[in-house]
Amino acid sequence: MPGMVLGVLGVWLLLSAVLLPGQAHFYDEHDPLVSLEKGARSLLLNSSSCFFAQFFASWCGHCSKFKPSWLKLADDVKDWRPAIYLGVLDCAQESNSKSCNEFGVLGYPTLMFFNTYTRKPSDAIKYKKLDREPKQLRRFIIDNLEAHKESPPPACPPLEPISAPEVDYFFENNDEAYLVLIFEQPKEYMAREVAMDMVQYQGVSVRRVLQDQTDLVERFKVTLFPTGFILCRNGSISRINPKVESREQYRDLVRALPGVKRVTQNLIGWSANPVDDTVVQRTVNSSAIYMADLESSIHYSLRVEIARYSTFNGDRLKALINYVSALNKYFPARPYLSTLLESLYSWLYERRKSMVLYKDLADVVNSKDQEQNAVLTPHVNYVWCQGSKPEFRGFPCSVWTLFHLLTVRAAELESEYINPQEVLRAMRSYVRYFFGCRHCAEHFEEMAKESMSSVRSREESITWLWASHNRVNKRLAGDSTEDPKFPKIQWPPKELCPDCQEMVDDNVTWVDTAVLSFMKKHFAENNLSHDYLEDEAVLLENQRRATSRVRTIRAAEDEETDSKRQTVMDVTNPPVKAEEPGDIATVAKGKPNHTPTIIKMKSNAALQDEKKQEDILDLDSVHMFPRRTLQDSNSHKNRYVIQPERMLDLPDSEFDPDAVKARLLKRGVDANSVYGMALQNEGVNWKGRWVRMLEVGFSRLDISICVILYFLTTMCLLSMYLYLNFRSRLRQRRFCPQP
Repeated sequence: MPGMVLGVLGVWLLLSAVLLPGQAHFYDEHDPLVSLEKGARSLLLNSSSCFFAQFFASWCGHCSKFKPSWLKLADDVKDWRPAIYLGVLDCAQESNSKSCNEFGVLGYPTLMFFNTYTRKPSDAIKYKKLDREPKQLRRFIIDNLEAHKESPPPACPPLEPISAPEVDYFFENNDEAYLVLIFEQPKEYMAREVAMDMVQYQGVSVRRVLQDQTDLVERFKVTLFPTGFILCRNGSISRINPKVESREQYRDLVRALPGVKRVTQNLIGWSANPVDDTVVQRTVNSSAIYMADLESSIHYSLRVEIARYSTFNGDRLKALINYVSALNKYFPARPYLSTLLESLYSWLYERRKSMVLYKDLADVVNSKDQEQNAVLTPHVNYVWCQGSKPEFRGFPCSVWTLFHLLTVRAAELESEYINPQEVLRAMRSYVRYFFGCRHCAEHFEEMAKESMSSVRSREESITWLWASHNRVNKRLAGDSTEDPKFPKIQWPPKELCPDCQEMVDDNVTWVDTAVLSFMKKHFAENNLSHDYLEDEAVLLENQRRATSRVRTIRAAEDEETDSKRQTVMDVTNPPVKAEEPGDIATVAKGKPNHTPTIIKMKSNAALQDEKKQEDILDLDSVHMFPRRTLQDSNSHKNRYVIQPERMLDLPDSEFDPDAVKARLLKRGVDANSVYGMALQNEGVNWKGRWVRMLEVGFSRLDISICVILYFLTTMCLLSMYLYLNFRSRLRQRRFCPQP
């Protein structure tokens, strides 16, 4: 809320100047991290390296607390690259919302591990433990690297324990000058961490030996764990004697071995969108509420926070409807935004018992139908809620301000039908189901469970939210998430409300009646400032232009897609052009696209009658297969697979044997030399149509030759069998005479 972070040195009751810094990155190029801004999908999926990615929101207090741990981890494993990279993506930036939604980010911070050649976002492994210290995160990385044995990163060394045969033949199978063996307990990670520390070094291999590998433990006479040995190519073995049995000591000693040197690696560096560092000077009034902050909160909640979910039903849909209902009833919106909120609520209410897709919801929020003058600012524009850095204030400040305003507005409406907890319940359900900082949401839910049920009037809802906000300020005062230029204090201070506090026995206490009066006055509609707002007419015109451009692009894409499909259909199904009235194209009248295959098969009766005329449908005369080669099909850009048409049998009523015969004679085909169709008594013999399918395309001579060859082969095999059998019996009689 405005004023919750007023400066300790003074509160601005009049106009004062505030310097607004340009958007800087939460992490930057000086950190050993990979920015995922320019291509999260291309970096995380189908990569030859593993990635451990953090999806965060710069305004999230819990993300700010986690930042030192993540930076410490990044510095700790920077030498593990290129086997494993640490990536970051700020989901608070609206340009990154699509990527965050694609990877299923529902809260901040979200940590995901991507193995090599991960195919889709859902294959990522989420880190779900509460312990997020660098040590635990490091072990999480190693566990996943070791478990992914099918296709480990090429740069990753072996992490599994080494066997005795591997030790014996190590130098015969490898080029390294040294083999370092570290004996340790099965649950320890030091040997594997040292092995990963040597990813960027050559000349040495670090392997792990477990306590229960008795053959190696007895060979090297190990009694204490951990213990290290250095095996040289010349056969010498020396024990490692560090000052302290630690990862750092082992790593430094191994790197100091003669001949061990760092290898230059082609690493993925920081690549983020350019940052605008320009400083903007604005004049703000600490005693006013800025509509720009409120509209920014609504925009961010509807287009970023809620957009993380692709579908809404059940309690989540109910929470969304309650939130929009509170906005529609009590928010003092400008005309075009008021129209939008009203239409959005009506649209949601009609679908309250069904599932709602966010893509449909987004069309309503963005007024895709353009039937009404409805518009919402397309970006955040914080004024009083702007922090000194991107990670300070911003969206959380605007959410507090918005719901303070709604509680006051609800109390101003003197209606007995208003539920005193309506706005509080809307806020509670919104925070529970949509607020990105899950740690913050859990704290708010604890406060709501504790005392929100005691609210009995609209005035009590105002004071309950005020008291809860001050509890949050007290808990976070002096925290790392606090903006140093706007310390969190108990609000309102005496400079804004002299009557709100009084001294009782040397203790400062709040005067509830004065606080309630101040809240109603401070969040009244007449105290709203419309400074720094963009004109709604301009916003509406820009929205319609953007919508028209999107429609034009989509229409062009659809037209191109339809054109490609039609081209493929034309290629795979070329029209049959009749050359003369007797051609096969005229057989199926009224069905020019019907492409028959083998029409009629020869009957048994016709085979027995040598004098009767035999005929076949010329397969070349029918376009049963596309006139394209396999090479042409493979080189086709749209990748449609060219398949033969289905073999359809021509209806008997449409078969014209005279036309088929004329067509064959025209092409110089002797009807007596091929099979496929039999004409008996100037009619078609339908019996046994498919019995002779295997004879299609073969003459009697071909079949006779096949039969003869089959007979000769059989006789040859029989002769060989008789010969070998006779010879075997003869040998038995010669060498094994009967007694």
